[in-house]
Amino acid sequence: MSIYTAISFAPVQGFIEKSRKLRDLFGASLLLSHLSQKLAFAANQPPELEVISPALIGEQEGMPNRILVKGLFERNDVERALIRAWDEILQTCRVWIETNVPSDDRYHWDAEWQRWKQYTWEIFWGLGKNPSEAMKDLEQRKLKRDWIGINWTGESSSLTGTDAIAWPNLGKETSNPGCALTEDEKEALELFYRRLSWVLDDPDIRMGKPALSMSELKAYEASNPDDIGKYIAINERLSIPELVKRLVTYDAIAEKLVMPKLQQLGDPTFKDICRDSGHWTGWFMGDGDKVGNHLKTLTEDKQLNEFSKELRNWGKTFKKEFPEEKGRVIYAGGDDFLGVLYTDRDSPPMSTQTAIDWLKAFPNQWKQHQQPINVSVGFVWAANRVPQRDVLQHCREAETQSKTSGRDRFTIRVVFNSGQFVQWTCPWKWLKIVDHYQDRDGGTNWNHLYNDWAYLKARHAIRLKDLGSYEMDDALAISIFNYYFRFDQGDAKFNWKEVLEDDSTSAIVRWIDELIQVGWQLCSST
Repeated sequence: MSIYTAISFAPVQGFIEKSRKLRDLFGASLLLSHLSQKLAFAANQPPELEVISPALIGEQEGMPNRILVKGLFERNDVERALIRAWDEILQTCRVWIETNVPSDDRYHWDAEWQRWKQYTWEIFWGLGKNPSEAMKDLEQRKLKRDWIGINWTGESSSLTGTDAIAWPNLGKETSNPGCALTEDEKEALELFYRRLSWVLDDPDIRMGKPALSMSELKAYEASNPDDIGKYIAINERLSIPELVKRLVTYDAIAEKLVMPKLQQLGDPTFKDICRDSGHWTGWFMGDGDKVGNHLKTLTEDKQLNEFSKELRNWGKTFKKEFPEEKGRVIYAGGDDFLGVLYTDRDSPPMSTQTAIDWLKAFPNQWKQHQQPINVSVGFVWAANRVPQRDVLQHCREAETQSKTSGRDRFTIRVVFNSGQFVQWTCPWKWLKIVDHYQDRDGGTNWNHLYNDWAYLKARHAIRLKDLGSYEMDDALAISIFNYYFRFDQGDAKFNWKEVLEDDSTSAIVRWIDELIQVGWQLCSST
């Protein structure tokens, strides 16, 4: 009797989303792909064990973290392979820091690195007589957590609130645990991060050089303000996993770990992304629809492998061919991807039209893998002061909104510096609706529609909810919509049931309201 093993590990999205900078996102993606490949290599031991999915396990970048194996791959072997790979990464980064960033006191943090080695990842493992049963068993076992909580020591990271700040005295015994750092300790912590930042700004030249004093570092920083903070800003305080995310983007460390080097991806310093005032950025996160259901229809191992190969090749091409002048794809693991649209400091701010044009072109790009699955995407147009970790959370929520609204959709969410946002969800087919806008003068000035709509809402002629005995009515809202969005006879007929699974009065009015709010933000020329 055949037996299949399905394995996975977590956290994945949480590991990626806890990222302060674009460099962190790349580092997190590289780490997850590296660990997945190590698991796949450990599980691929023909003829007893054969990795069915993902395909192309020799290509690390974009490697999915869910692995299907034909044969019994014991759970203990999975755990050993993952911890061994993770330990190699931790040890490489720890030794590099201790070797190249001198400390006035010895490093006391060995125990903390050991804790991260043992307690970072949850491992999930399932068995079945066929691939479908193995995947189902995996999902059921994931309902039971495989995680152990321990008491962390030291001051908390500003990012997570629970992870201790990494510095030489992390883990050092103290007579007052839990108390604030002394002034001497605060100065030692600051000196450590300034030295670490200084070395990483030009590591190939500065490694092995005598350690600079605080005054020397401050003098250098004052005279070279544009050349500092390439990897770590002098005022940043990072946890151990955050440090690791940064360090694996240094080519020498990546090469030692046999990971893809970011030098090959262009601009390894990540200084080109601009989030100055007036520079908005567009972040997109997408996922294939009902991939699990489709996999159930693939009964042969060869079919599963081919399906994985097509999606992985699509992700590789999508990332490689993404126009550099528009931004980057952070990761593309097949049907799962994340990227950003932006301009550099020497270019004008990215226009909203560029964002709309990219969205319009994406469906055709998605279809290039020629697999019978659709995709749901969350697209966030973010103001310059919205923190990156908040942007990623908005991306996740927008993608989820697309899924829960019927799939095969996109959700555009415009996020302002205040944290407030407006959003609009629509099937891909009807994104073209913005091209059919025409104002009352025959032009494309969205101010006319926006002002008319706002006036009618203020007069309660259009209501977004029932007011006492006055129930919502969609007649006027639909009339406004039909007046401003005009379709030729050759165009497909607009169908509310096709656009909204729930085509109730309230859903129609809210959808038109969201279209106007987002359209005015992205399509207005004023």
